[in-house]
Amino acid sequence: MKERNFLIAWVSGLTVLILLVGFLTVGPQRRHRLAAIERHQARMSATAEEPGTTKPDLIIPDGASPAIVDVGFYIDRISEFSVRDVSWTVDFYIWFRWSGNAVRPGDDLRIVDGSIESMEKEDEYTSGDQHYERYRVVAKITKSFDVSQYPLDEHLLTINVENARYQRYQLLFSPDQSNTNVSSRVRVPAYEVAGSQLIEKPHSYKTTQGDPRLQPNSKATYSQARLGISLQRTGWGYFFKMLQSLYVAVMIALLAMFIKPTNVDPRFGLGIGGLFAAVANSYVTSSLIPDTGVMTLADSVNCLGVWMILLTVIQSTISLYLFEHKGAEMLSRRFDQVSFAVLSAGYVVLNVALPLAAS
Repeated sequence: MKERNFLIAWVSGLTVLILLVGFLTVGPQRRHRLAAIERHQARMSATAEEPGTTKPDLIIPDGASPAIVDVGFYIDRISEFSVRDVSWTVDFYIWFRWSGNAVRPGDDLRIVDGSIESMEKEDEYTSGDQHYERYRVVAKITKSFDVSQYPLDEHLLTINVENARYQRYQLLFSPDQSNTNVSSRVRVPAYEVAGSQLIEKPHSYKTTQGDPRLQPNSKATYSQARLGISLQRTGWGYFFKMLQSLYVAVMIALLAMFIKPTNVDPRFGLGIGGLFAAVANSYVTSSLIPDTGVMTLADSVNCLGVWMILLTVIQSTISLYLFEHKGAEMLSRRFDQVSFAVLSAGYVVLNVALPLAAS
């Protein structure tokens, strides 16, 4: 009866521990995923306010008559993309069509959160008061990538174009949806281009920039042409490629439960060796992303593996105590069998639930 109660208590404790770990890891991954979807939707909505940014003035002042400028993009190449260096470089065409001579949209063009490395006017056309200009631009853009779902992460790359000379009541971009596109040649390693969207969105700066002609606390609002490019991971191949060493280390540590507890060297050596392998894998995965305080999916899986190996070492210590000091050889054997079944099942369930929650 005591032996059965001991096994029941051990299994119950492991089950509660596995459920607690699942609550603390799977739940946050799902919340990160839903929050990322919400942020992307707000970023590509023409009217939605984006958290952490200055609330824009959506209404054009009475009496203003801004010049309407059609704007379109064609993405030719993404030459550099680095999550760790928080930047990406893009080669694209941008064109403008407008009426009248009140504005020159190609002059004083700026990329928000980026810099123009080169800009060349390729073509221009004028017929009466109708104007057309096309430029080829290479821009390097800074982006703080959300790595909470790494290595099953998805990203929204945005090219935010404004004209620094004209505010929104003077120049209003109109998206050329029918001609905007992304070249089929665009490739980003380990990702696939899932789609693109072009919007016009007001962008306000919470400063007068020291201009004495402006009222204190006034905001300058510009018309921003924003092209969003969605990147998605191509399946789970990269995920398993990155973490396969960890899975092998945990499997080796679990197999130690089939070794007689008194064979101390192999029984404990497998777990200690697996622990070093898990720590090495954690170091490698952490070196691939920026140094942040975010607990990524890869971090969660690595931590789960390290603690699982620690549990196998604790289990081996208890089994050795039962076998050698209590003389309960049969209980020690059953203890190993039950522990292997519960820990293996729990580890598999958690490692399936975590990537599913993040994808």
